[in-house]
Amino acid sequence: MISNAACIQVEEAVQGVNRGESEVILDFSSVPRIDSHVVGAMEELARLADEKKARVVLRAVNVDIYRVLKQLKLAERFTVQT
Repeated sequence: MISNAACIQVEEAVQGVNRGESEVILDFSSVPRIDSHVVGAMEELARLADEKKARVVLRAVNVDIYRVLKQLKLAERFTVQT
């Protein structure tokens, strides 16, 4: 269920970027962990945002998720707000 909530947020962000929004925000305050499906979706979001010159903001990312994003070199592709 947790991964579904995160995936839905990422999918909504992808739709926002595709609509031409210059900034999309994902709220991770209720997401204690992510799985490979979420990571894959976030990689796609980062690629699309780079392509469309959009900014992706991740809010309330916990330390464990941030660590995963950092190890996968995804953290630098997003603006992370604690």
